[in-house]
Amino acid sequence: MGAVMDRRAFLATMAGAAGAAGLVSCHQASGKPAALIHPRRTALAGEAWADADVVVYGATPAGVIAAVSAANLGASAVLIGGWREIQPGGMLAGGLSWTDIRDIDAVGGYARTTMAALAAAGGMPGNRYAFDPAVAAPYFRDLLDAAGVPALWSDGVETVDRTDRAIREIITRSGVRAHGRIFIDASYEGDLMARAGISTRVGREAADRANPYNGYRGSRYELLTRTDPPQKDNILPIDPFFDQPSGRLIAGVDPAPNRPVGAADDGVQAYCFRLTMTDRPELRLDLPATAPDGYREADYELLFRDFDRRRRAGQVYGRDWHFARDLVKADEVAPGIYDINNRGTMSLDAVGLNRAYPAADYDARERIWKAHENYIRGWFHAMAHSRDPRIPAGLQRDVRNWGLVRGRHTDCHPADTPGWSPQLYVREARRLDNGLAWSGRDVSDIDGVPPRLPSIVAMASYWQDSHAASRIAVRDERGQWGIVNEGHFMLPAGGKYQRSPLPFELMVPHRDQCTNLMVPFCVAATHQAFSTIRMEPTSMALGEAAGTAAALAVINRDRVDIQDVDTYRLQQMIVANGGVIQGVTNWELLQRKLKHRLDRLRG
Repeated sequence: MGAVMDRRAFLATMAGAAGAAGLVSCHQASGKPAALIHPRRTALAGEAWADADVVVYGATPAGVIAAVSAANLGASAVLIGGWREIQPGGMLAGGLSWTDIRDIDAVGGYARTTMAALAAAGGMPGNRYAFDPAVAAPYFRDLLDAAGVPALWSDGVETVDRTDRAIREIITRSGVRAHGRIFIDASYEGDLMARAGISTRVGREAADRANPYNGYRGSRYELLTRTDPPQKDNILPIDPFFDQPSGRLIAGVDPAPNRPVGAADDGVQAYCFRLTMTDRPELRLDLPATAPDGYREADYELLFRDFDRRRRAGQVYGRDWHFARDLVKADEVAPGIYDINNRGTMSLDAVGLNRAYPAADYDARERIWKAHENYIRGWFHAMAHSRDPRIPAGLQRDVRNWGLVRGRHTDCHPADTPGWSPQLYVREARRLDNGLAWSGRDVSDIDGVPPRLPSIVAMASYWQDSHAASRIAVRDERGQWGIVNEGHFMLPAGGKYQRSPLPFELMVPHRDQCTNLMVPFCVAATHQAFSTIRMEPTSMALGEAAGTAAALAVINRDRVDIQDVDTYRLQQMIVANGGVIQGVTNWELLQRKLKHRLDRLRG
């Protein structure tokens, strides 16, 4: 890769450029953080005014890392919280504490440091992937404080001043005004780029040779297999109708659309809350015994029919299936504390409720957010308190033994209650549309194949993992009706060593639209490719790349278009901070072989 610039040398370069250009530095000569919020005009009543070289919108892990990266390289930076955010950390502070990653060595830099620090601060002994979510927000606050990055909280971006293809200022609904030279939209929804008039897309593109699993999937379930093509029908033998003559479908099930498999549509992956839960009485915060707002037992008819299907198949609860294994995915992230995720026919994913969410206004989003919460609360209530005879008695007892965790998620949005996750798991919303369309082929088997672009700034390392986009009624080959959770796939990515290359251009709009914006989460990838890129360690790595690029773009007096950042120099800086931008090296292969042999000798 050539010589790698030392970070101290780069900081010296930055300091010289800052002195020449009169930039606001993050650190005074004493080494103490300098104040970065400095009004250049009189603020209006009730207004907060921020002016910085780099303005980051969205207090997600990617947003925090982007702001800290820029600040630690000498640029002034400010973090503006996205809609509904009251603390830094996004999903990592919101319950996603069982880390989705396959090759831990594919992640370096700030992302690797963050994962290690969170696990060390409160997790399971010997587990480098899990942590107590209570440690996440304080950790990210400390990162911001150490870098001298102030955080301002808002109710979402309202307007964006974009002049001559450059964003000058953003104004939030709560009156925060932020002026900057470079902007980074690190939100899960891509609200800043959308309000700036940047081209975006929502939904699933049509399937093609580079993205064979894009588009509407019908009854196909692309399950990971090692020997067979990962395509098969996955129709659950559950009657989807209240009664066949009327043709009225049960709640949560839609008619199959009249379109071919692979056709483009507006489907996005289902959302849920990654709840922090326990079955230990001394830690438990019981869920209310009263039904949530709008509860209708009929909304959970599919759940009851699934229980009955298991019974008719001879499956016994407690012997053949269990709540914490088959109805949810429960991973212990700290002693007695679990990260609860979706699993099974009808689980935490509120399939179909999120269709309008990506482009909805904030009031409509709030209603959709609360609909997800009420759906999940109702799901637990139905199993714990319904008198429907199809619910196994053992299941009902087990569900009542589970609750939220005392002392977790206590910093609440005004509309929320303590203990509940503060962040809806927005798996997919808008995506940048700059013509790149990084594809399923780009993130799939790459062994020995050069990436389509050389400007790699991060690596993804997870399955191509899409949750269902809809739930539909279909007929099987015998003409029998059943139900399909449509759009779910889990496929290999990254080749033998499980690393998928991600270029700088993923984050950058068309030059003719905007010259000073980067987007490290809602990137320019297809639906299929985004299913592996969306993981938090990967988005943190992209956040570091964005923050580093922002610092590179502001070192000169004359504004540099973000598209003109020297990507070779950017790669040098990422590697100098421990980042990973390539596949497995020969040295890594040797280390892995030695470790494998040592493990075998140790038994």
